[in-house]
Amino acid sequence: MRHSIERPGTITIGALLIAVYAAVIIAWDFVAPFERPYAQGPVSVILGVRVFGVWAQMMHAVQLVVALALVAGLWTMQPWAWQLTMFIAGYMLVSITVWVTVYQEFSRIKFAFFYIVVVNLLLALVYPHREKFVSR
Repeated sequence: MRHSIERPGTITIGALLIAVYAAVIIAWDFVAPFERPYAQGPVSVILGVRVFGVWAQMMHAVQLVVALALVAGLWTMQPWAWQLTMFIAGYMLVSITVWVTVYQEFSRIKFAFFYIVVVNLLLALVYPHREKFVSR
C-alpha cells in the first residue's frame, strides 16, 4: 500500500503560484499573443533567443504543459517534481542570462529581474522540503 506524504504549505503555495502564472501569462500568450514593438505576432524565447510565429506558439504550448506538469507533480509530491523544479530553475537562469547578453535591451531589464525573483521564490518555497520528494 502506498502511503501519502503530507504536502507542506509552501509547496501548496508554490504549486498555486505556478498554476496562476501558467493561466495568466502562458495561456494568455498562447491564446491571444499580444503585439510587441519588434514583432507583428507571437513571440517567445527559447534559451534566451527570440522565436516568432508558429515556433513561438509551439513554445507557449510546451511552457504550458511543463508548468501544469510541475503543478501536478508538486501537488502530489511526486519524486520527479523536485528534479523538474531544478531543471526549470536552471533553464530560466540560463535563458535570462542569454537574453540579456544577446539583446541588451536594458529598458526591458525589469523582465529579467522578474524572472530571477520568480526562480528564487520557487526555490525558496520548494528547497526546504526537497527530502520529501523521494521514491515511495
